[in-house]
Amino acid sequence: MLGKKLKKGDTIGIVAPASNTSFERVLEAKKNIEAMGYKVILGECTKKEWYSYAGTDVERAQEINEFFANKEVSAIMCMRGGYGCNRIVEYLDLDVIRENPKIFIGYSDITTLHIALNERAQLVTFHGPMAVSNFSGSYNEESYKNFVEVLSSSSKEIEIKNFSKEIGVISHGRARGVLVGGNLATLIATLGTEYDLDYRDKILFLEEIGEKTYKVDRFLNQLKKHGVLDKVQGVVLGDFKNCEPDSEKDMPLLKVFEDYFKNLGKPVLYNLESGHSEPMLTLPLGALCEIDSENKSIKIIEKVVLD
Repeated sequence: MLGKKLKKGDTIGIVAPASNTSFERVLEAKKNIEAMGYKVILGECTKKEWYSYAGTDVERAQEINEFFANKEVSAIMCMRGGYGCNRIVEYLDLDVIRENPKIFIGYSDITTLHIALNERAQLVTFHGPMAVSNFSGSYNEESYKNFVEVLSSSSKEIEIKNFSKEIGVISHGRARGVLVGGNLATLIATLGTEYDLDYRDKILFLEEIGEKTYKVDRFLNQLKKHGVLDKVQGVVLGDFKNCEPDSEKDMPLLKVFEDYFKNLGKPVLYNLESGHSEPMLTLPLGALCEIDSENKSIKIIEKVVLD
């Protein structure tokens, strides 16, 4: 299922499904997004606080349900990540979401919601910038331009190209599958639950921030033991920001990757500029993807928004 492509003058609804933040930063983001040419509606949870969360679990989920049902809203952007989405996923009204498909965008802790919407609502969602995390104060122009390009594309093929870094190859091959995933630690928390993904015939995208390399190893080991690495058609590793060894004896990050993926027998690419990076690429999750190690290419090979 696809939402309609984003056009200037459309209304972006900002929801707060995870951690709270200062409302001043929300207003900064609103001002910037309006200056880009869009209308903005703020959810009530953008100004709420319940412990570290932006409102109670039910309030945060209900806000998402209401924005999907709201005919004025063309796209839904998350305020920020942090923590809390796994507490609200069971309160999503999937029937309402299926009946009102629209652009949904965010990353990090929002991975839980991407998984639920991709798997249970068959909705293509977008791993991309968030209001406060990326558009409050000054913002990265390259991230913004890519965000607009992907969300307003009429093309049946989108090549996901890095801004400046070179894509690396850990394991060679060519594969096709539906692109899924997001933040590694957040994704791990869904394994074995009723909100787990069906990883068969998928291309798995992973990114992370601030985890020591032994913890990245632990997460990848869980994926391996869960059978995920056997089920997927290929893997794309995004930005792993500040993921350093905890001691001199610990494996460096690339060695951890090689240890799990070098002999996988299917394509594994790394160094994609998407995740907690700046600039960051917007990725359509739930869309058919093709990766090719020989050309170091990542392509979305179907429409991701409706005209």
